[in-house]
Amino acid sequence: MPLYKVESINIESTKFGEADKLLTLFSRSRGKIKAVAKSACKTTSKFGGRLEPLAYNTLLLAKGRNLDILSQAQTIETFHKIREGERSLRAGLYMAKIIDWYLEDGMIETALFGLLLDCLYMLKEDVMPQLVTRIFDVRFADIEGFLPSSEFSLSARSFVDGIRSGEPISHKFTKGDIREIDRVLIPCLCDHLGKDIRIWKSL
Repeated sequence: MPLYKVESINIESTKFGEADKLLTLFSRSRGKIKAVAKSACKTTSKFGGRLEPLAYNTLLLAKGRNLDILSQAQTIETFHKIREGERSLRAGLYMAKIIDWYLEDGMIETALFGLLLDCLYMLKEDVMPQLVTRIFDVRFADIEGFLPSSEFSLSARSFVDGIRSGEPISHKFTKGDIREIDRVLIPCLCDHLGKDIRIWKSL
């Protein structure tokens, strides 16, 4: 089987059979990939914590007929700190679910890969999870071309414009900003994804 190497973020990991794990990976160069990690559930597994949700790795995979096979994994960033906090973990998993639901297998979205990675580093650096998820929502909508900028209030529009331009947040992020962004964006996200994401968004 031909081998290939990717940088990827683990967006889902589930038990597969007696000892294997089924991985959903979001890679920079090949988009979303489904792969099997053989014997990954065993305590003696060579993969260790590299298969934890949200971990960022360089992977060597073998191309399979239906599912690719994970051969080697080298850690770039564990994002262990994110998984230690309930709110940061919920924020990270929310973003991963959005990406997983939206992307078809093999769909390459380098801008979305960069967005998810940027937001995970923000969570690692203790940026408020409520802020990170709204930054993610705004930039996701902007990248995909459905950000309704004119529908935000004046205060929220200034905040949204700052996110779009990549500028540091220049004013205090309030609960009012959260409510306003959610009021405008959540219906748009639900429509674009064909999924009621409110069941995922609890921050």
